[in-house]
Amino acid sequence: MPSRQHLITATAYDKRGRLLAKATNNYRKTHPLQAHFASLAGEPERQYLHAELAVLLRCKDVVPHEIRVERYKRDGSPANAAPCPVCKLAIKQWGVQRVIFTED
Repeated sequence: MPSRQHLITATAYDKRGRLLAKATNNYRKTHPLQAHFASLAGEPERQYLHAELAVLLRCKDVVPHEIRVERYKRDGSPANAAPCPVCKLAIKQWGVQRVIFTED
């Protein structure tokens, strides 16, 4: 389990901007696809369920056009939520066209 846990939210939208799904990271759960992409990315220890993969799984048979990844500090200001190498690989293989994320 990572030493620093952050609440990261991923939201998926279709090409018209309609909400498809929303998910947060979970440091207690995993999924076989999370383990698969973590292994492919050379980071097998990152098997906890990331928000990006969780939202993709919730979209079921629909490929989202856009995913927004957000994280905020305690004071409400945006924090860096750039997808990690594991999530970048999953997002690319899923066919998502656009990724937007918060930055410091």
